Amino acid sequence: MSEVQIPGICDPDGALGKLPEKKMFKLALDFRDGAISIVECNQGHTLDEALYKEIQDLSEEEVSVLGTEIADHAYDESLDIHCDRCNKFYRPYCRLHPLFKIPDRISKIEEKQPGSPFSEQTLPILFRIAQSKLPNAGLGVFASTFVPIGMVFGPYKGLKVQKKGDFYKEGYAWRINKNDKKFYIDGSHPEWSNWLRYINSPRHEEEQNMIAFQTNGKIFYRVIKPIRIDSELLVWYGSSYGGEFVDAEFGPKPKKSAKNPFICTSRVPMHR
Repeated sequence: MSEVQIPGICDPDGALGKLPEKKMFKLALDFRDGAISIVECNQGHTLDEALYKEIQDLSEEEVSVLGTEIADHAYDESLDIHCDRCNKFYRPYCRLHPLFKIPDRISKIEEKQPGSPFSEQTLPILFRIAQSKLPNAGLGVFASTFVPIGMVFGPYKGLKVQKKGDFYKEGYAWRINKNDKKFYIDGSHPEWSNWLRYINSPRHEEEQNMIAFQTNGKIFYRVIKPIRIDSELLVWYGSSYGGEFVDAEFGPKPKKSAKNPFICTSRVPMHR
């Protein structure tokens, strides 16, 4: 089930046990709430096409390891992910609100083709890069198709640096905390980063449709609101649970309240 796992977090020891026989499971887009869902149905049956769009079949073994609830004090950032809809931690993630990881179009600099920067060539076919609709924001990322809640992108790529003074350009770096050590992933250079560098920050919380989270020493972006065709992808940059978007040269903006640990709590200027 590589398409629906976040690398490094699947833990068979968290299994919930055998599920009833003659049942099958499907990962699907639920049209009712615009979100990725795991649907149980009888073997040999198909889902109602008016309600669901099937993505892939799941085995009992794959489903059995999902949805183990983890107490806040036992949270391990390399194994567990917070579900913003349930407001709980799960290992590896919530069974009711699963995640579906979309890979970059190309993942290695050796695969780069002549022409546009490497970061633009990593853009999945679901999106396009164009002038942002936000004032003075430069380029942005727009949906070419409907993007449901639960889709995950990443990890955020860039050069690994140890201190802020080593950034190629401020405003594109995430701080990573791993094994009691701190370093930064600087995505400012378009030839050494990926398409996530082009996603802008919203002007206010209502515009936000993605959140950033850290797991296993990497930063991922997750869709938290359905994104309609031609809508811009917007993720809030600032301090977050286990990670921080480094303030641009103009400094941080005033803080705002957060609904859960993965909604960032401080704004920074648009980073392009």
